[in-house]
Amino acid sequence: MVKIVATTVLLVGAALNSPGQQVFDVRQFGATGKRADNATKAIRDAIEACFKAGGGMVYVPPGEYTTGVLELKDNVNLHIEAGGTLLLSQNRDDFNNRRAMIYSDGAKNIAVTGRGTLDGLAKYEWVPARGLDPEIATEMEIARKAGIEMNRHYRTGMQTYMFILNNSVDVRLENITIVNSPLWNVRLNECDRVFVRGVRIYSDLDKGVNADGIDIVSSSNVLISDSIIVTGDDSIAMKTIGRGGAPARPVENVTVTNCILSSSSSAVTIGTETHADVRHVVVTNSVIRNANRGLSINVMDGATVSDVLFSNITMDTGRRHWNWWGSAETFRFTLRKRRPDSKLGAISDIVINNVTSHARGTSAIVGHPERSIRNVTISDVRMYMEPENAVDKRATDAIRIENVNGLKMRDVTVKWATEGAEPKWASAALFRNVTDLELANFTGRQGLKSSTTPAVVLENVAGATIHGSRADTGCGTFIEVRGKASKSIALRDNDTNAAVKRIVFENDAVRNQVTAK
Repeated sequence: MVKIVATTVLLVGAALNSPGQQVFDVRQFGATGKRADNATKAIRDAIEACFKAGGGMVYVPPGEYTTGVLELKDNVNLHIEAGGTLLLSQNRDDFNNRRAMIYSDGAKNIAVTGRGTLDGLAKYEWVPARGLDPEIATEMEIARKAGIEMNRHYRTGMQTYMFILNNSVDVRLENITIVNSPLWNVRLNECDRVFVRGVRIYSDLDKGVNADGIDIVSSSNVLISDSIIVTGDDSIAMKTIGRGGAPARPVENVTVTNCILSSSSSAVTIGTETHADVRHVVVTNSVIRNANRGLSINVMDGATVSDVLFSNITMDTGRRHWNWWGSAETFRFTLRKRRPDSKLGAISDIVINNVTSHARGTSAIVGHPERSIRNVTISDVRMYMEPENAVDKRATDAIRIENVNGLKMRDVTVKWATEGAEPKWASAALFRNVTDLELANFTGRQGLKSSTTPAVVLENVAGATIHGSRADTGCGTFIEVRGKASKSIALRDNDTNAAVKRIVFENDAVRNQVTAK
C-alpha cells in the first residue's frame, strides 16, 4: 500500500510564500522521476489526495516524469519544481479519451506553477502539400510561380494539447515552461478569471503547425503578463466557439501586457472563429519580434469585434514559408463571410497607438462591401518598410485601407528602405471606399523613387480632411484622387515642397470635389 503523506513542507512552503500549505509529493505516490517509468497514476493519485484533503500543492520535484492526462480539481496547485519535467506519454491509453496533458472541467481555484517544464515531444514530417488552404490560396500560387517546392510540415505522433481547461474559474499559470506541443499549448474554453504570468512557451517556428501559444476561447477576464511566447502558429489567439452544441460565449476583458512574442503566423490574433462577440481587449507594452504578422483581426462567422486597443508596441516582422498565414505585415484586419450564406459580422472601435514596426508586407484593413469596418484610429505609428526576405514577393503598398467608415490616421510615418527596394512597392497609403477620413501629420513617399505611383491614393473617398501632412524626400506625386464616388475632400496646411507634383486628379469631375489651400 502506498503511504499518503500530506505535510507542511517548510522548504517548499517558504519558497511559495505559503506556510502551512498541505503538500503532496508525487514521489510518495510512486513516481520515480525516471523517464522510462510511467508516472501517470502516481501524479493522478497525488492530485486526488490533495483534492480530497481540501486542496494544497501537488509537488513535482526535479526529475523526468512521463505522463498522460492529469485532471486538475478544485483548490489544487500542481507545482513543478525547477529541474522537473513532465513528458507527454506516447501511449494513448494514458489519456482517458482526453486530448491534453493538463485538463480541467468545471474546476475552481486551480494552478500550475513552478520553474519546471512540460514537454509535448511534438513530431513532424515534411511532405507534399495536401489540398488547398483557401485562406492562403493567392500566396500559394505566388510561391508556386516563384519555383518554390510545394512541400510543408504536418504533425505526426500524439495529437494532443498541453492544456485544455474547460469552464474553470480562478485559473493561474505561473513561471512554467511549455515546449514542443503537438497542438495548441494552452486552450482556455469558457474560463473566467485567468492569470498567466511569467510563462515561457515554445514551439518550432518552422515545423510547429497548429501549435498556438495561448488560445482564449469564449473566456472572460484574462490577464497575460510578463511572458515569452515563441510559437510556430499564433502566439496569442482569441476565438469564440460553442461547445457541445451550445451557443458560443463571448471573449471579453482581456489584457496582454509586458510580453515578448514571436510567431510564424500572427503574434496576436482575433478570429477566425467568431461565433460570438469579442470585446474590451488591450494589448500593450510588448515586443513582437520575428513574426510573420504582428496584429490580426479576422471576423468570418457573424459576430462583432469591438473596443480593442493595441498600444506601446515595438515589432519587426519576417517572411515565413508559404504555408503560414501572414506576409510579414504590421497589421491585417478583415471582415468577411466564411461562406456565401454566412452571417456578416462587424468590426468597430479599434485603436492602434504608439507602434514602431519594421515590416516586410502590406498592412491592410479591409471591410466587406456590404458593411464597412467602423471607427478606426491609427496614431503615432512609425512604419519602416524593409525588403522581403523571401523569393515569392508579395508586398505592394505599405498601408491599404478599404471599406472603412470613420478612420483617423494621425502622426503616422512610412519610411522605405533605400537598399534592396522591391519592384512591386507602391504607395505609402492607399484609401479605397473610405468615408469620414482624417489624415493628419502623415509623412511618406511612394515605395520606389523612380515610380510615378503617388504616395497617397484616395479612391472613392468621401468626406476626407488631409492636413499637416508632408511629402518625404524623393516623393513624386504626393496625392492622387480618383473614383467617381470621391467627394467632399479638403486639403489644408500640407507641406508638399519635396514632391514633384502636389496633387493629381483622375478627371475634372473629381477635381471639383476637392478644396485645397
